[in-house]
Amino acid sequence: MNILAQGTLWIGLITIIISSLIYLRLSYNRSGKLLNYARYSFLTFASFTTIASAFLMYFFLSHDFRFEYVAQYSSSDLPLHYLISSFWAGQEGSFLLWVLIGAWLGVYLMYKMKDTEPQVMVLYNLNLVFLSVLLIKQSPFRLAPQPFAEGFGLNMLLQDPWMVIHPPIVFLGYAAFAIPYAIGMASLWRREYKGWISQALPWVSFAFVSLGAGIIIGGVWSYKVLGWGGYWGWDPVENASLLPWLMGTGLLHSMLLQKSTGRLAKTNYLLASLSFILILYSTFLTRSGVLADFSVHSFVDLGITGWLVFFIMAFIAITAYFLISRSKEIPVPKAVKQTESSFFSLEFGLIAAVILLALSAVLTGLGTSAPLITRLMEQASKVSTSFYVKVNLPIAILIGLFLSYVPLLKYGNNEPSKLIPRLIVGMIVAVISAVVTIMNGFPGILVFLMVVFAGFTAGVNFEVMIRMLRKSFPASAAAITHLGVGLMFIGFVASSGYDKAQRVTLPKGETKEVLGYKVTFIDAKMVKEGKGTRLYLPVQLEKDGNVMTGQPDIYVESLRGKENNRFQHPYIERGWWSDVYVSPEGFESGTTAHAHQETKHLTIVRGETEQLKDYEITFVKYDISRMGNAEGTISVGAELLVSYKDAEPVTLTPYFSVGGQQHPQSQVKLPGQEGAFLTIVGMDATKKTVDLHYMGSESEAADEKDTEKQPVLYAEVSTKPGMSILWLGVTLVMLGGMVSIYRRSSRNN
Repeated sequence: MNILAQGTLWIGLITIIISSLIYLRLSYNRSGKLLNYARYSFLTFASFTTIASAFLMYFFLSHDFRFEYVAQYSSSDLPLHYLISSFWAGQEGSFLLWVLIGAWLGVYLMYKMKDTEPQVMVLYNLNLVFLSVLLIKQSPFRLAPQPFAEGFGLNMLLQDPWMVIHPPIVFLGYAAFAIPYAIGMASLWRREYKGWISQALPWVSFAFVSLGAGIIIGGVWSYKVLGWGGYWGWDPVENASLLPWLMGTGLLHSMLLQKSTGRLAKTNYLLASLSFILILYSTFLTRSGVLADFSVHSFVDLGITGWLVFFIMAFIAITAYFLISRSKEIPVPKAVKQTESSFFSLEFGLIAAVILLALSAVLTGLGTSAPLITRLMEQASKVSTSFYVKVNLPIAILIGLFLSYVPLLKYGNNEPSKLIPRLIVGMIVAVISAVVTIMNGFPGILVFLMVVFAGFTAGVNFEVMIRMLRKSFPASAAAITHLGVGLMFIGFVASSGYDKAQRVTLPKGETKEVLGYKVTFIDAKMVKEGKGTRLYLPVQLEKDGNVMTGQPDIYVESLRGKENNRFQHPYIERGWWSDVYVSPEGFESGTTAHAHQETKHLTIVRGETEQLKDYEITFVKYDISRMGNAEGTISVGAELLVSYKDAEPVTLTPYFSVGGQQHPQSQVKLPGQEGAFLTIVGMDATKKTVDLHYMGSESEAADEKDTEKQPVLYAEVSTKPGMSILWLGVTLVMLGGMVSIYRRSSRNN
């Protein structure tokens, strides 16, 4: 360990503990002198956390490969912005980033809480104490057994501008959700039940926007970089950040209702607690290694699982104590008239939003936790992605239904007959959505209903937004957000339900018709880049006289002198209505036949058998036993049953590897002939396929004439309708959230 750098972490831990103890004393006997000591201790903690972060950043920028963490996630040839993002590329640095953001937010919080400062800061500090303990346990300042002459580099998948900003924004959301929890528990502690909503509401809006923005950026990165054509795969680690956001969104609506009517007072304490505890649970899922066999994003266990479980249980115990002991004291408003709770009341709409969002979080959480639940009963397994769609689709329909009329309502009595004239725009947009959907193929009754109500929602809230903007821009926050939700739902259906894909083999210079486009592979260009080579594969697309040219590419690098890593980057031609997505899956360079080798591209569906020359190849199943390891490798295999002529079949398992520093063998030798190999070049878990590259033996090609073979690009071309609507929708959701922050903060609420 570097004593000076590690010392900053220890001083930070000691001072945050001291600050917490002094604040605990002040919670029962306030003293101006002690209050200054508590603040000075917290400021010392924030200062030394900042110094520790500065040390780590300096070690990255100066290429100090004596430190194992620096060597593991950076190299001397990285550009500045990726050197900076290397800071949070691994567990240790991301924990330090979390603590740093929490410390800075805490300084602001400390001076805003006034009379409630001692109790709020005790509870807020406790989270920082636990995170600081994890930093000591898994320090980024651990020295390598021997200094490395060069670092191993940053995973190529993380070398993207979106991944420079994605983790800080997510951790900003994580840190922010601790504040409503602390304010809520402090109000229970003080037995002051009325004022905490006004204090916490701006922070809930802030956490909603920051964590939501982080989730969206992750989706944009997935769509742009990974090459599978999607933006959300319901991966357990993706869901881990979604769970607290859904619960926090329910909390936001519940707080608005309590602020206006006094209702759901007890519910808000519970939702604030669950939003924060789900942050800790998400951390446990992603950092403990329990999902290493089920998620391509999960970190591996570095020995902190027990600590994480302890922290979660500690906060559950604190929350349970306050909720149970104060439950009977929390004031409940007098019963209101039945008409005020009718289907046509704003109260009903807000309560429905809370229930639906919380239900979505619970059901998604159960699916995400399936590997843990099934491990207790039998062999661990996970649910399919269809599970999440099935349980969330009815919820989305109901959300669309309520958002199509509830924004027009007021608290208390509403006359349904007076709503009809204000629904005309929504009805028109709903009809247009229905007609366009049917014209493109009926998707099933549930999806159809989702589209209709999403269109209704968009139309109604667009009109409400225009009306609110004329009165007051801050007052338009909810309408902007709900308009975004309607557009987002339409984008979900269009992009996932009406996308089309076709695999194509493109010899150089040859034009083929693919999904209404004329696609031509121009040529290949190989460029030395970093620790590997990038193969640019420019393609030309033509439709209706419009010519578009882009460059998908395949990057191959070798780390630590071991087997090559392969990264495939798509080319996306964005359009107003539909994107064209070209993802490279393989490439064959131009050769002459007298080289006496033959190559073929083969795609096999799981459970099916394909004939290749004298081989029968059956794709049995995916092998995820080597998906995660201590050095971050993501390796997924394909178990193949291969028989040659009349010989007994043998089992072969080539692996497809991404990232990390260990690279399992990805090429397997076929039986029966010399020089015959299979290599995985891609896989699609959604379609249950594996893409194989076959290289034949000399004897198979010996009779061919010595003729030139053109380079060949193997690619998947797909169309993604509705992506611009989707991106516009999520942007409006975040914009509405930011307007809400401004509105609440400007009112000092």
